[in-house]
Amino acid sequence: MAISVFTFPVGLYQCNCSIIVDEDTNEALIIDPGDDSELILHKVQEQGLKVRFLLHTHAHLDHFGATSKVKKQCCDAKSVLHKDDLFLYDLHKEQSVMLHLPETEVDPIDHYLDDEETFSFGGENVSAIVTPGHTPGSTCFKLETNEKQIIFSGDTLFRSSVGRTDLPGGDSKKIVNSIKSRLLTLDDDFQVIPGHGPATSIAFEKRSNPFVGI
Repeated sequence: MAISVFTFPVGLYQCNCSIIVDEDTNEALIIDPGDDSELILHKVQEQGLKVRFLLHTHAHLDHFGATSKVKKQCCDAKSVLHKDDLFLYDLHKEQSVMLHLPETEVDPIDHYLDDEETFSFGGENVSAIVTPGHTPGSTCFKLETNEKQIIFSGDTLFRSSVGRTDLPGGDSKKIVNSIKSRLLTLDDDFQVIPGHGPATSIAFEKRSNPFVGI
């Protein structure tokens, strides 16, 4: 069974949006459809994908700005978020002003995730790892197959850095604890796809991250 992962930046803040595809069934998940709905939908339609879930690492507007438009075209897809970030999701208008982003249409979240919950597509799945700190409900998503080991870390862990904690709900102690206890305990071979910027690996962050390296 082959799995493909397509990651590309979207929007003003260049949020990394990822599409994970089970090539045998063309079922897919989308992580952080933050903006550029036309681009995301073009990739979905070009490959004839059936999107099962729209997963969100957290509820900052640059990570969910395209969710409503994508969901309208991918009718069977369910939007997913940790409930502790609902207050941020509900503040989307205030966020648009603060982040200098256009106001966006917002629909109710379909499903509130639990820690270690799995989301299936085709014959594969990703699992949620709740990592509070950047926001109260920040969540990473783990893909582990015979071929790939990837953690989609949102704005929790970046290459040689960590997410900011000076926005509403941020907590610097919690983010460091989340990374050390939930992410750096993963196998060194795990690739890390963060919410912004270049990919990294668990091994590299253990050695080189000045905030959390061990």
